[in-house]
Amino acid sequence: MSSGTSGSNKRGEILPAIETILETAKSSVAGLGIVGLEAAIGGVLSIVTALKNMRGNEENLRTFQDGIRRFQDTIAYIRKVATRANPGGIPPDLEERIALFVKDLDGMIARAKVPLRASIGHKFLMNKEYGSVVNQLNADLHRAIQEFMMKGGAATEAAVEETLQTVQAGFSATRSDIKTVHTEMSNDLAAVSEGVYRTQLGVQELNQHSRTWSDHVATRINAGFAGVSNDVQRLEAVALNQHLLLLPRAEARYDSRSRQDANGCLEGTRTKVLKEIYDWINSTDPESPPILWLCGLAGIGKSTIAHTIAEETDADRRLGASFFFSRDEADRRNPQLVYPTIAFQLARLDHELKKLIASAVERDQEVGKLVMKKQFERLISEPLAGWGGAKGTIVIVMDALDECSSESGAEEILIRWATELPRIQAPLRILITSRPEFHIRRKFQSLSLRAISQPYILHDIEKSVVKDDIELFLRQRLNQIAEDHDVRTPWPSEAVLKKLVDRAGILFIYASTVVKFVQDCGPWGPETSLGLLLEDDASKGASEYHDIDVLYVQVLRNALSANKKYYKSEDKMREAFSTVLGAIVLLRDPLSSASLERLLSLDNGTTRIYLSVQRARSVYSILHFMTSLQATTAVPMIYMLTQRKIMYVWL
Repeated sequence: MSSGTSGSNKRGEILPAIETILETAKSSVAGLGIVGLEAAIGGVLSIVTALKNMRGNEENLRTFQDGIRRFQDTIAYIRKVATRANPGGIPPDLEERIALFVKDLDGMIARAKVPLRASIGHKFLMNKEYGSVVNQLNADLHRAIQEFMMKGGAATEAAVEETLQTVQAGFSATRSDIKTVHTEMSNDLAAVSEGVYRTQLGVQELNQHSRTWSDHVATRINAGFAGVSNDVQRLEAVALNQHLLLLPRAEARYDSRSRQDANGCLEGTRTKVLKEIYDWINSTDPESPPILWLCGLAGIGKSTIAHTIAEETDADRRLGASFFFSRDEADRRNPQLVYPTIAFQLARLDHELKKLIASAVERDQEVGKLVMKKQFERLISEPLAGWGGAKGTIVIVMDALDECSSESGAEEILIRWATELPRIQAPLRILITSRPEFHIRRKFQSLSLRAISQPYILHDIEKSVVKDDIELFLRQRLNQIAEDHDVRTPWPSEAVLKKLVDRAGILFIYASTVVKFVQDCGPWGPETSLGLLLEDDASKGASEYHDIDVLYVQVLRNALSANKKYYKSEDKMREAFSTVLGAIVLLRDPLSSASLERLLSLDNGTTRIYLSVQRARSVYSILHFMTSLQATTAVPMIYMLTQRKIMYVWL
């Protein structure tokens, strides 16, 4: 900073301070009464104020000059840039306005120089006038700027109007061109859209045909594969079945033709027994034995219960196999056929198990003719041990084991289960029913069987429970017979029903025989037939089977009476009866009617006339002696063959 400027600044800072001191002094002496002192101080104060105003004017003029010069520099720069940007130069009207504006600015600078160049004394004396100069210069500068802007606005407005008209004309032409182009493009676009649409339809149609063809081909291929797979499965099934068909087997299923007249328990009867059996089947207790021995006297209903269990578990797909022994059928009493028959039925339970059993037959096609031990191992034990597909309990029902043709055969069956069953991991439940024959009791009491079996003594059930079941059975079946034959109800009376229940005791066979006899009433009608059964009211004898003995004797009497018309005299009838019945007594194996006639040299139809009478058909049951009576008497069992049924009577 120059010394002149520094000195000027210092003076400018001192003058306000002096002015303040003088104003204070003037106020202080105003009340002192010193003549002329206040005026003197006021004069000095006026001088200081004038000097301060002079300094202010000088600074304002210099500031104005500097501002005008910077403004001129800016205008020169703008003109230079505009000239470079527009090769044709700045428009003349604008150039003229800029020149006039610059001239006004030059005049203002010249007017500002006059006070600045004056002497200090002149500046001191003219400080008020020079203050007016500064104000006038500022006003002139504002006026010049406004005039420049107004002239520029008018010109700009005219130019804008002209430009707007030009632009509007251009827009009109452009809109027309755009409209034409739009129309052409719309037409072209419509044509293109139509082409695209048709192409899409073609593509869709092609895709549809492609999918249809692909689906058709895939369907044909899948069908071919499925057909091949089915053919392979059929061939495999045929091969497996061919192997299984090599097994010798008995017609011993619960629902086989040889048992076509067999039925399960009447609904509502034997509920306690059935519940306890199902509790054993469904038990998850690891200590629960896998074998249940249902033991009971003849005629007590063991086979009916076994039939019910087999039928219901078969419906639940839990029945593995069933074998219902019968001493009257050669195949059903043959122990050699038991395990092949059970294996054949087990094979239908599961495809994998079928393959395992069929493989055993394939390896040895004579396996069904081997000793029972090897039969069991290869056809049952080994396949079950290798099978992992068991999804629940598998039930095997073996009914009337005591009717197996030899005691040793029945014993071998029990021995095999006792030996092999602990080694089989499959969840098996074996239900075996039989009478309490000595050889069977002895085996179940052995250590090996006792560990895996549980006896259920059927005739030990409370008689009141059994009697209730028998009463329900008789009531429902006799009511049905009354309805079928238009018998006036109530029939039979409660007294008659009670007498029948008392005579039956705990033997369902008695109630079953009564129903069959009354049902096969012929021309007599059910009321007469039931009356015949109640005629013999002799007191009960020593035998537990006294009432059933009386029942069978009555049935036999009616059968003989019905045959009188076929014979010239009663003696001839008795002779024929004795001949046929005597042969049946002596035969160990039952014969058909034709074979029996050939054996006895009888006329064709003789035995059929005797054995096919209506009353004889009602005798389906067996009359047995008590075990003690069988041990002390030589009186034989007598049985009569009637249409695939055996009629046992007490002679």
